[in-house]
Amino acid sequence: MARLASLLLGAGLALALLLLPAARGRELAPGEHGLMTLVLLAVCALFVHGSGFRFRNAWARRAFSPWVLWPVAVVAAGLFWTYQGPPQR
Repeated sequence: MARLASLLLGAGLALALLLLPAARGRELAPGEHGLMTLVLLAVCALFVHGSGFRFRNAWARRAFSPWVLWPVAVVAAGLFWTYQGPPQR
């Protein structure tokens, strides 16, 4: 069940990344590109976990567990979508 949730969360974030920046109607600021990179890494990790891949290393198993991946993905996505950019002068 956790693998399915990871797969669905990853797919939802991937779709949101495809649609939301274009829906904003403006270009991304450099800070937003950095945050989008974090979201893309989280999406890739969610797909790795959701596909059923199992690591042999204990640290990698812990890093790709849903207890780590889900909060990291939600925080990265939240930071990306709430980023306002540098203050205007």
